[in-house]
Amino acid sequence: MTSQQESYACSGCRAIFGGALDSMQPNKGRKMGDATLRQIVLMRLLPRRPPGLTTSELRDRLADRGFPIHMRSVQRDLDRLSGLFGFTNDEQMPPRWFWPPGASDLSLPSQDPHSALTWRLIEQYLEPLLPPALKREADGQFAAAREVLKTAAGGRFQRWQARVRLLSRTLPLTPPNISAAVVESVYAALLDGQQLRVTYHARGAAEPKEFRVHPLGLVIRESVYYLVATANDYSDIIQMALHRITSAEVLSEKASEPPGFELDRYIEEGGFLYAEGKSIQLVARFDAYTAQHLQESTLAEDQTLTDLPDGQVELRARVLHSQQLEWWLMGFGDKVEVIQPGGLRRKMAKTFEALYQRYHL
Repeated sequence: MTSQQESYACSGCRAIFGGALDSMQPNKGRKMGDATLRQIVLMRLLPRRPPGLTTSELRDRLADRGFPIHMRSVQRDLDRLSGLFGFTNDEQMPPRWFWPPGASDLSLPSQDPHSALTWRLIEQYLEPLLPPALKREADGQFAAAREVLKTAAGGRFQRWQARVRLLSRTLPLTPPNISAAVVESVYAALLDGQQLRVTYHARGAAEPKEFRVHPLGLVIRESVYYLVATANDYSDIIQMALHRITSAEVLSEKASEPPGFELDRYIEEGGFLYAEGKSIQLVARFDAYTAQHLQESTLAEDQTLTDLPDGQVELRARVLHSQQLEWWLMGFGDKVEVIQPGGLRRKMAKTFEALYQRYHL
C-alpha cells in the first residue's frame, strides 16, 4: 500500500468510524459502538485470497460472533468499506468477497506488546481448550503476537515470556495420541449441542463398542482429555477418554442433558475424584516437616492442625472419600499415619502390608 493509499485509508477510517477510533486509545474508558465493532469484525472475516465468502456467509459468521444483521446492511458495509480499504469480490452472482493477494494486513486495532503477550500466553497454555475452527482463525493472531514480541522495545515482554512457567506437580507423561478427526467431531458437537455416534475401546475391554452419546463437557486433566457425557438412553454421567475413541460422527439430533446439570458443580462434587463414598472425618498424623505443606495449602475449609507431644502434627478435616484422597495419602509414604476412619486405616494398612511383602528381601 502506498503512502497516499495509507493516508486515504486512514481518512476513510476516520470518515466511517468517526470518534469511535478515539475510544480505541488507552485510558479513555469508552466502548466502541456496535456498528464500528461489526465493521472491524467483518473485514477480519474476509479471506486473504479467493474464492472468498458470499454476503450471506459473512452475515451468518457475523451472527455467530454476536452481530445479527440484515443482508442489506452487510452489503452496504461491504460496498462502502471496499472502496476505502481495497478488498474486492469476484463479480459473480452472488459475489464472493476477499482480500486480493498481496494486500497489506489489516488489524484494527493492531497488536501492541501487551496484547501480543496475552495472545502468546493463550497459545502456550489455553490452545488445547480452543475448538479447532476457532484455533484456525486464531493462528494469524498467534503468528502476529510472536512477531510483535520479537521486536518489542527493550525486550521486556520477551523477558517475561522467558521467565514465567506453569508446572504440574505430577510426573510429566507423554500425552496419548488422539485422532484429529475425533477431536474435530467432539469439539463441534460440544459447540453446537449435537449428539455423537462414537466407537469406544474401554480400557481392559476385548473389543470396542458403539455408543450414541450426549456431550455435556470436556475436561483436560493433566495430559488426558475426557468427554463428560451420557450414553444411549441412560441418564448416568460417564467419562470417555478421547484417546480411546476410535471414531466419532456428529449427528443431526440435538443433545439432551440431565436437568440442572452444571459441569463446575459436577467437578466440585467429586466427578473426577473417583469417590468411594460420602464425606468422612479424616484424622491423620504427619511429621512436622510434612505438615508445613498443609499449613500453606489447606485440605479443607474446616481443617485443623494440632501439635502433638511426640513432635507430630494431627490433621482433622471433613473430606470426600475418594481414590484421589487415597493416592494423595499414600504419596506421603511413612510420613503419614491415618487414624480415622477405621475403614480407611485398615485399607491403608493392607496396601502397605502388600508393598512390604513385595519388597521384603
